[in-house]
Amino acid sequence: MILDAKEDAGISFADLPRGRNPFWQGVTTEVLNPKTALFFLSFIPQFVNRGHGHVFLQFVLLGTLSVTLNTSADIVVILLAGPLGQRIRASARFRRRQRALTGAVMIGLGSYLVFGESK
Repeated sequence: MILDAKEDAGISFADLPRGRNPFWQGVTTEVLNPKTALFFLSFIPQFVNRGHGHVFLQFVLLGTLSVTLNTSADIVVILLAGPLGQRIRASARFRRRQRALTGAVMIGLGSYLVFGESK
């Protein structure tokens, strides 16, 4: 219904503004995410040692190291996701096995709920 109203008004999806680059959108989301700041403020201080020099520099170094490692892992996932996704979509055998495995897991969970002891 809404789509018809937009077409009647002469507005199409091609006329809508394009979204920003997904990479920078992700960076902005992480920088503005309060959970990220809380994580760094609660996790990193336990690894800072006052006896080894400037506390602020240690904090910055550990934060930078954490961000670098997390970004590296994300880049590996990104680089492997495309080719792996294409292979998965192209393989009927994989889809059959995935459905069978998923079904078996669901049957197992259902059986556990039915036959498990209640407290």
